[in-house]
Amino acid sequence: MTHHPIKRMIGLVALYIVIFFMLREWLLPIVNLTNTGHLNLFLLFVGICLLANIVHLNGWISAIIKSAYILWFLMYVYTGTKVFSIESVLTLSSDLQNSWLALMQKDWNGVENSFRSILFFILLWMTIYLIHYWITVKHTIIHFLFVTIIFLVLLDTFSEYNAKFAIIRVMFLGLLLLGTLYANHLFETNAVERKDIKYISVLVPLAVMLIASTVFAYAIPKKGPMVTLPKSLSTLMDQQGKGSSAIGKIGYVEDDKKLGGPFKMDARIVFNAKADSNQYWRIETKDIYTSKGWERKKGDVYVEAFNQNENIPLSIKPGSKMDQTTAEIEMKKDFKFIMQTYGLMKVGNVDPGVSFYREIDGEKIRSLKGEDEIALEAYTISYSSPKYSLKALKKTNVNDLDKLSKDYNTYLQLPKTLPKRVRKLSKDITKDEKSLYGKANAIVDYFKYNDYVYSRDKVAIPGKNDDYVDQFLFDTKMGYCDNFSSSMVVMLRSIGIPARWVKGFSEGEEVQNVAGQQKEFVITNNNAHSWVEAYLPGIGWMSFEPTIGFEGFDNVLDDVKNQQEPTPINPKKEDKEEKQKQQKVDKKKEEKTKEEKQKQEKDEKKAQKSKKAEPVMSKKFTMVIAIIIGALIVLSLILVLLRRKWIPKAIITFYRMKKPENISLDHAYHQLLKQLEHAGLKKGNGQTLQDYANYVDERLSTTHMSKITALYEQQIYSNNYAQWDWLDIKESWEYLINRTSG
Repeated sequence: MTHHPIKRMIGLVALYIVIFFMLREWLLPIVNLTNTGHLNLFLLFVGICLLANIVHLNGWISAIIKSAYILWFLMYVYTGTKVFSIESVLTLSSDLQNSWLALMQKDWNGVENSFRSILFFILLWMTIYLIHYWITVKHTIIHFLFVTIIFLVLLDTFSEYNAKFAIIRVMFLGLLLLGTLYANHLFETNAVERKDIKYISVLVPLAVMLIASTVFAYAIPKKGPMVTLPKSLSTLMDQQGKGSSAIGKIGYVEDDKKLGGPFKMDARIVFNAKADSNQYWRIETKDIYTSKGWERKKGDVYVEAFNQNENIPLSIKPGSKMDQTTAEIEMKKDFKFIMQTYGLMKVGNVDPGVSFYREIDGEKIRSLKGEDEIALEAYTISYSSPKYSLKALKKTNVNDLDKLSKDYNTYLQLPKTLPKRVRKLSKDITKDEKSLYGKANAIVDYFKYNDYVYSRDKVAIPGKNDDYVDQFLFDTKMGYCDNFSSSMVVMLRSIGIPARWVKGFSEGEEVQNVAGQQKEFVITNNNAHSWVEAYLPGIGWMSFEPTIGFEGFDNVLDDVKNQQEPTPINPKKEDKEEKQKQQKVDKKKEEKTKEEKQKQEKDEKKAQKSKKAEPVMSKKFTMVIAIIIGALIVLSLILVLLRRKWIPKAIITFYRMKKPENISLDHAYHQLLKQLEHAGLKKGNGQTLQDYANYVDERLSTTHMSKITALYEQQIYSNNYAQWDWLDIKESWEYLINRTSG
């Protein structure tokens, strides 16, 4: 063990320089991935903390310096005013107060960046103190090295950060540090003087081997990953970064190549409809899934022309002619295509010379005048909603899929990059259903009962290597109609059922009754929607609604039992009119109650205006006291639970504050015995001090206890009270006290 302060200081500085560069490898990816910035200022704080440990700066002075730096950083970076001015103090105080309130309300997004920086600085401070403890007391850094390697490996695997060279650098620095600390430990435990020649002869071979290994690691080619791993962290970054910045407006658009991202509501009216009942309004279908969105077939678009009041050749056949009815459409937006109901038969009531054509692949119906596409202001459609027999649906069989013509292969298309877990999930949730209809409904039910959430705000955009459906099914489980409908189409195709993605508008809001039995509905951009159509052999194309919160289609008749008249199996829509009437009555009652409450609140405010300040202050005071008491209780519990950690540090701090000449060897020795007993090294009955000292040194692999005991026995048993110096045993005594916290 060396007694040369300068050499010891130089050795400690060298170790802390290595630690500084290892901590830099932590900060680099954090700053890059979170766009935090100010890397140099964080590194400066790390340097200040390490320097305070090197020079053994008094704990209180060190804390004041570090706190002052943090305060300066917050004002310099976040306030935008002169540092340590009244304005900067007020701005920072306001940020901290708002952040605290946000935390109390569990509003994590409301926490200011300045408050997050404080937490990050505290984490850095604690980490550096822990590293200092490992180096000076434990003489090892294996824990920090291990955690650093794991941290970099995870970032390299699950984020865009390339850490392959960072891992090599950390391995070099960490192994160099481990070797140096172990060499120091060998010199100390064997009481060998650390002469320059001996010390260098131990470290040089280690350094040469590490340098050679590092050069080799940098030079050799790096093999790519053997498997494609899920990009969990990348997904979250896409959701927070790309997703939050690309906020669109809801509404119908033709381009669906890139789906995802949040939407703002838009209540602008698209069209009004007068009809017997509310409808889903179909515009088009798409069949090519790209892993990011939907496209139509490339190449020529084949069409089929027809005139007004002629039968429209659609793939979904209308219902009975006896149920035929009409709907009047009044457009508020210049769309050059027709809004379709299910069971559409004819379009009429348009100007002479207007004709139509149907795009065969997507079934969008466009309006023409001459050769030019035009937007119609109003038109009438005739339709008869199709109905499906439940008995026939239950007979749909998987074996019938093999009999389908190749024309349906288009509706089974899936990208080669589709993750296998999507296919596996599709098979797992439908394996117990015998009919194709049952399998389709199993997928619909899966979304309802497996923690999926409908949201237009917090919706991810798939990253470069992400699949839109896979991301929704397994990573985010949060989205709107496009997420649910696209997922169902892909899942149906995964189990061999032809399916296509449908776009249009959901049911609008009923505004009033029209003459006769017709009602008027308003459809806005907020009603823009997508859903699913599946082809069931023997049945044809049938619509499904997988999106949570939407009522879906009332198109199945329960004819399984021998009933005289088939009845809908979904009773929700039968009593919908009654519910809407009741809602209007309830709404009027609520408006009356609301007006009465507002008047009452105004009267109460006037009456209490003069007494307002006192109760508010009382509430605030009570809340502050409650927070302080709660914090004290939590702090007390922490102190009790961690007493083995902080009491030794407190004892050492207490003795450092004393002057050496005022320290009693007897008191210091018995304090050491007490701490060793707490650590499980209790002195046995009848055991001599020297035997006990040998026992402690053997357990702790040191010679410090024997050294202190020898001096103590010399003082208490010798007739001649020799002069002793506290500084001679201070390092040994502090080392043993620190070991009791392990």
